[in-house]
Amino acid sequence: MPTEISAPLHFRTLQSSNTYLIVDFYATWCPPCKTIAPVFNQLASTYSVPGKIEFAKVNVDEQREIAAQYGIRAMPTFVVLKNGEPEETVEGANPPALKKAIEKAADDVKNSAGVAQEAPKPQSEENTEGLSMLERLRIKRP
Repeated sequence: MPTEISAPLHFRTLQSSNTYLIVDFYATWCPPCKTIAPVFNQLASTYSVPGKIEFAKVNVDEQREIAAQYGIRAMPTFVVLKNGEPEETVEGANPPALKKAIEKAADDVKNSAGVAQEAPKPQSEENTEGLSMLERLRIKRP
């Protein structure tokens, strides 16, 4: 479930503790915002990864400072932030575009995790992988 932002500090804290923050800038009086809200909630349930991908909702009438910071002019507007920087913006209630932007972030997290888990192999003078102990000893002799 997306986190409802209650203050600018709350937003900055959430942003700094996740690689990606996917933000729904909405208004309570906006019919398209109400229409896409269940889609955003479902995507949040599917794609949230603690410390990696977090979802947030910002009420533009209550958090004007945050909305102004990102130049929000239309509701709903979805902003994908990576390490605090806007990576992608989806204006309007466009479920396919929103899903595509979120899947792109999820793929990036998945690919980054695969790279991070792969430990580098120690460098040796010669590649002795697959050789028997006797063969390795022969290589080291002059």
